[in-house]
Amino acid sequence: MTMTELAAPSITAKAAADQEPTLAEFGGADSSWLARLADAASTGSTMWRVEAGALVFGPVWAASRGLWTMFWFGLAAESILVTLLVRAVLAQPDESGAVPSIALPAALFAAVRVAESLLVTPALQRAYELWRHANGAHARIVPWRLAFGIATTALFMIVGILAYGLPAPVAALRVFPWSSPIRVGAEGMIEAWKTWMVTTFAAFFTAVTVGVRETLDLVELVFVGTPWPIMGFTIIALVWWTSGLRASVIAALGLLYLGVFGYWEKSMSTVALVGASTLICILIGLPLGILCAKSPRAFAIARPILDVMQTMPSFVYLIPAVAFFSIGKPPGVLATVIFALPPMVRLTALGIQQVPEHIKEGALAFGVDRWQLLRKVELPLALPSITAGINQTIMMCLSMVIVTAMIGAGGLGLDIMTSLRQLKIGEGFLAGTAIVICAM
Repeated sequence: MTMTELAAPSITAKAAADQEPTLAEFGGADSSWLARLADAASTGSTMWRVEAGALVFGPVWAASRGLWTMFWFGLAAESILVTLLVRAVLAQPDESGAVPSIALPAALFAAVRVAESLLVTPALQRAYELWRHANGAHARIVPWRLAFGIATTALFMIVGILAYGLPAPVAALRVFPWSSPIRVGAEGMIEAWKTWMVTTFAAFFTAVTVGVRETLDLVELVFVGTPWPIMGFTIIALVWWTSGLRASVIAALGLLYLGVFGYWEKSMSTVALVGASTLICILIGLPLGILCAKSPRAFAIARPILDVMQTMPSFVYLIPAVAFFSIGKPPGVLATVIFALPPMVRLTALGIQQVPEHIKEGALAFGVDRWQLLRKVELPLALPSITAGINQTIMMCLSMVIVTAMIGAGGLGLDIMTSLRQLKIGEGFLAGTAIVICAM
């Protein structure tokens, strides 16, 4: 036997001795699965073996070890099956004398427990790797995790049985006991606040309405008031100049569709609504985006507001527009502006923030001031992001303009609403195609 062969066992024993404290620190010295975990970690393989603790205690054992994914999925499955089992045990025979089967939920419960016990070792192996390399949580039994697992499991089981497992379930657990007077009082407070706002700031709301109406009338004068041959030729020429011959042919066919099917005027009105809304979004969103890019504090304040604006359903924006500006095209434009403004602000701020620092430092070294840096360096380099923001704003304006037909904005959205209300599939399809052409 060579010296290398004689030294090999001692080296292996030393490595195991060095590794054992680490495993004990991760899982506890009294854990029976430490040896299996060490073997799996050293070989890189996944071991499948039934864990007695998980088989007996189920989700509680997983919670005590910090295996939260297994805990929540196991708890959900077992709560449903225990509820079904109790319901089958307590159920009364029906008219034919039949009772629900107890065997099926019991068998499924046993299968879930076996699956949990089999999945424990691979889950612990992943947790061990995460703990060793990324400073993850250990899997030792912690009193608060054990208490949380027991309390949560008991709560889920008891509530499930009381709500669905008993022959006479507790109705209060199935329907939330809401209070009608509280709701009526809140509605009254909101109505009173709205009345006070409209009365106090009537001049402001009137000025905003007049400004939006004048802007919309100017844009409609261009799109609707211009004779259709001139407008059609101008659109085709612009498309040819920006995108080439093929795109101009497609644009010509689209305009021909709008004219032949009688959607020309409504399409131009819709485009005017989109154009006015986009213009206002740019006028408001570009300065706000620059402010957010220059001021981290302003961006920290604006970010949650923008998040809320982008997550609210589009129909919700119609409520404040109607409450403060009545119905018609101006409130439709304002609702569209609020809905479509966030992308313009976000992408403008993002484009300016992504300008390389060495370029800005070089410009400052040549003596430019902040205004020159913004106008000649940051905005030109951020133009692709700003253009993407304008594109997103246009698309969102178009989608919202269709919804604003519900409050009297008109356009192609009115045809869509009418076809939906009267179930006119053909009219709705033709109007929808016209909207697609406007988007193109």
